[in-house]
Amino acid sequence: MAKLILRRGVREAMQRQRKAYEELNLTPWNLTSARPAVPKENILLIEGLHDLICPKAATECVWQTWEKPDIWRFPHGHVGVCCGGVPGLTGHVLRWLSPRLNAPAIRTAKSSG
Repeated sequence: MAKLILRRGVREAMQRQRKAYEELNLTPWNLTSARPAVPKENILLIEGLHDLICPKAATECVWQTWEKPDIWRFPHGHVGVCCGGVPGLTGHVLRWLSPRLNAPAIRTAKSSG
């Protein structure tokens, strides 16, 4: 990932941490070696198709390892997905969560019509 970062200082700092990152990959934080404690029906993965931080191969590996829970793929990057750049994503997620939480679906002005 450090090779993809454009800002030299950030890239060099990440490269200095390479050994720590490699060790972290051997811990339960590695999502492909950990198993979720909840059923796959209650897991939603959201992927940015243009994400340079979480590569498609890594997301695909987690999805496969976790027995293919729901996954949504959007034509956005990491920041767009994580920071609200996908129009309507919050409402979609709330509607996905609603039946799992036994709560009424959130209705927006658009969807109530």
